[in-house]
Amino acid sequence: MTLGATSACAIAAACFVAVSPGDAHAAGEVATSTLADLTISSAPALGLDAFHGTFGTAASAADAGLDNGDFSDPSGLQDHLTVEGSLTAKTDAEPSKNYAQAQASGFTLALTRPDFLSIGSLDSYVECIPPPVGPLALAYAHTDSDEIDVVGHLVPEGTTQLEVTGEELGLAGTVRSATLTVTYDRFEDPAGGAYQPVGSARAGLDVTITGTFTGTDGDVVYDGPLTHAELGHVAVTCEGAAPTTGPNTTPPTTGPTTEPPTTSPTTEPTTGPPTTSPTTEPPTTGPTTEPPTTEPTTEPPTTSPTTEPPTTGPTTEPPTNGPTPTHSCPPTGEPGTSPSPMDSGWHS
Repeated sequence: MTLGATSACAIAAACFVAVSPGDAHAAGEVATSTLADLTISSAPALGLDAFHGTFGTAASAADAGLDNGDFSDPSGLQDHLTVEGSLTAKTDAEPSKNYAQAQASGFTLALTRPDFLSIGSLDSYVECIPPPVGPLALAYAHTDSDEIDVVGHLVPEGTTQLEVTGEELGLAGTVRSATLTVTYDRFEDPAGGAYQPVGSARAGLDVTITGTFTGTDGDVVYDGPLTHAELGHVAVTCEGAAPTTGPNTTPPTTGPTTEPPTTSPTTEPTTGPPTTSPTTEPPTTGPTTEPPTTEPTTEPPTTSPTTEPPTTGPTTEPPTNGPTPTHSCPPTGEPGTSPSPMDSGWHS
């Protein structure tokens, strides 16, 4: 019996290795996303049949654009693993970058009991930018908790052994106790969730559970793997991205071409501000025609400028223009005749 259990363990372990897609890409694929990949070992003594399936998959070949994912579930994975919430399995491959994403609100696996394994929300993402800007890649796998729940026990990242009863397993009639070994791994490569100078990235989380089960008669009824779940696996590489688009976006050669306009402002001030044109032009119009020295003596009193009423008589009392040129150009209030020279000087 023990030998049989051991053989089953070896076969199931080999199955884990063979079935696990890891993060290898199919030919030509530069971005992949798999929301759930589940393997269950055959353990008749525990009422378990062998199963393997995937759910929520997407893949993009080089420069192939967006794949919003396939959630058709032909393998029937959700008969064993409930994937909750708004689901995402998406990839995109563009000349500027390749990326992949997987999201779910939670996962619940039914094995010997309906909630044998429970995992909270997951958001995993990877991205790769090609040369000449890159290669640059980032990866992250965010969860709402650093722990998962296995038959009612909280398990942190790493490897943990649990001593559980047949009742906790939902097998009170056939199993007295069991020792479960749970390995929970959340990975981000490269680590840190920030850009690193590498040409590929991968992220996601893995849960592997094995166990030794002792029957009510004291004999070992099963010793080996139970399940292996790969959740939110995303992978990307910079391969296939065209580097020619990078320079157009990175080196802002367009910026310098827009900056030169700073030279036009510098030339405009030199033509507009010349105070010499206003000082020379005003005298030519006012002084030459209206300079009766008799009028300036009577008009200079600032009463004429302060009393704007003369605006009605600028046509009859041109002398108002006389004082204006003599005092430079302040009395702009008399633009009846002088505005044309003034405007031509400042707004050219």
